Amino acid sequence: MAKVQDNILAKGFSGTIGKQLTFRQIGGKTFVSKYQKAPTVPATEKKLAVQTKFGLATAYARRAVRDPEVKAMYQAVVTGGQRAFNIAMIDALQAPFVESIQADGYQGQAGDPIIVQAKDDFKVAAVVVSVYNPAGDLIEKGNAVLQENEEMNWLYISIEENTEYNGSKITAVANDLPGNMASLTIELS
Repeated sequence: MAKVQDNILAKGFSGTIGKQLTFRQIGGKTFVSKYQKAPTVPATEKKLAVQTKFGLATAYARRAVRDPEVKAMYQAVVTGGQRAFNIAMIDALQAPFVESIQADGYQGQAGDPIIVQAKDDFKVAAVVVSVYNPAGDLIEKGNAVLQENEEMNWLYISIEENTEYNGSKITAVANDLPGNMASLTIELS
């Protein structure tokens, strides 16, 4: 794709000319590329899945830049020729991940700490911690609180007593701003 600079004839163009050239406006600049024909073969399931994923990411990015507060967060990390829309779209395409659950301090007592390390390409919005007994019954569930440290740790303080500590499971679910989720479960021994 070529970028048009200081050309009075092409400045501001947008659209296709004679099935030869396509002009686009991106960030107030004019870009020109070769005309792309419609595909002649039907799309595969994998291609349709990718198109759906990009469609959802585009829809999220459009909503994000309409919200002044969210747009400002994305705009704060823009570099080069990017826009807040680009950062929001990238964020929507990449889910967060839960790196670890540190339950060394958890002994099944109310007030015991559980530390979750969750990361995202932009920002983890929330982490929810659930504790299950060995039979799989939910003992407690709640929001972890982001700690002000370089590791981006999330702290959850247990509120219920867990008498069946051995064999219990702890699950942490991380969410990012677009609503992508990731989880990790550990078993206590």
